[in-house]
Amino acid sequence: MQILFIHQAFPAQFSSFVADLISRGHEVHGIGASPGRASPEGCRHHLYDDPRPEDLPDGLSDPQLEVSLIRAERVAELGQTLSHQGVKPDVVVVHSGWGEGLYLRDLWPDALLLAYPELYGQPALLQLDDPDAPPPTDQRLRLLRRQNLLALAALADADALWTPTLFQRNSFPAPWRGRLQVIHEGVDTRRNAPQPGRRIQARHDLELGSDDLVLTFVSRSLEPLRGFCRFMRSLPPLLQAHPRLQVVVVGGDGHSYSPPSPHPLGYLGEMREQLGSSLDPDRFHALGLLEPEQLTALLQVTTVHAYLSHPYVLSWSLLEAMACAAVVVGSDTAPVREVIQHQQNGLLAPLHDLDRLVATIDGVLRDPPAHRHLGTAARQTILSRFRHDKGQRSFHDWLISLRLLQTARGKP
Repeated sequence: MQILFIHQAFPAQFSSFVADLISRGHEVHGIGASPGRASPEGCRHHLYDDPRPEDLPDGLSDPQLEVSLIRAERVAELGQTLSHQGVKPDVVVVHSGWGEGLYLRDLWPDALLLAYPELYGQPALLQLDDPDAPPPTDQRLRLLRRQNLLALAALADADALWTPTLFQRNSFPAPWRGRLQVIHEGVDTRRNAPQPGRRIQARHDLELGSDDLVLTFVSRSLEPLRGFCRFMRSLPPLLQAHPRLQVVVVGGDGHSYSPPSPHPLGYLGEMREQLGSSLDPDRFHALGLLEPEQLTALLQVTTVHAYLSHPYVLSWSLLEAMACAAVVVGSDTAPVREVIQHQQNGLLAPLHDLDRLVATIDGVLRDPPAHRHLGTAARQTILSRFRHDKGQRSFHDWLISLRLLQTARGKP
């Protein structure tokens, strides 16, 4: 079959699916706005120019929605060019959140169209009860509703849809949930695996190993939605109680899901300013964003990994930490609870209870050997439920069954 994937940052979440389909002999194309990560070998990658809000004229009521509409036009134009060059996909797979899928049904009417709408926006996603997040404005609430227009268009046009977690599926209104398959792409459990005796150079004057006391926190952006401010407030008592403790934070200083911080140095700068001298600069290390191999090495020497989040999309970093057999202290929120069972393969603490969070992390730091079984069980959870080869197989089998059903109904 000829299969086309479309994602603004292709290959993104589709990377392992693409690699698997190529290995099975399918011809795979990808459309994206930027090279993103390296495409799997054998994939034909096509780029379009991504529009930017700052390039639009002033006075538009919703520049982001306008950008999505322009994206849809550019993908359609690129699709027409590819059609003239002989690209006639049997299956089109699209992340619908960026507007790229809007005109695909008209472009390839006979193709099996699979959409990945990821999440349906609701006011609860705006951290209404989080004192660290700027209060939501009427403008943000309306923007959230408008962003759902793209998900609704995908629901109307696609032959089938999927999301990676039950929480994400259940964010959609009840009448539509039955149309959404749950398939997680998984993580590479060969690269993300325990490595006893591992040592890493965290910075030029600091080497860390599994015999050190290391607390880690990882997020693409250090922001309130991912519990970053709560994590930072937990550090002064933990640093005071554990003189050997080294804290390593990985993430960018911008924002991905929360509104931007009013501080010029982002939420990291804001929290550093608030905590002042209680944050020992010799034991607190903010490394920015790391390459995957560096992040894996860090997780392999982690004593306890904190993963805190308001209900939202599940991060790969949680699954990668568990695959490395790190002991995880997670927030007792969805979808974290889909992965971590308290005192079985990790520990859960209420997101809004700082004392409980500190006590839970402190308990692990006081006796790491007594909690090591939680890391072992965490890795077993990933091996049984979240291996990327399991995700690949599930996606392939689902795709083939849909294609056979489409053929049985008389479509090409």
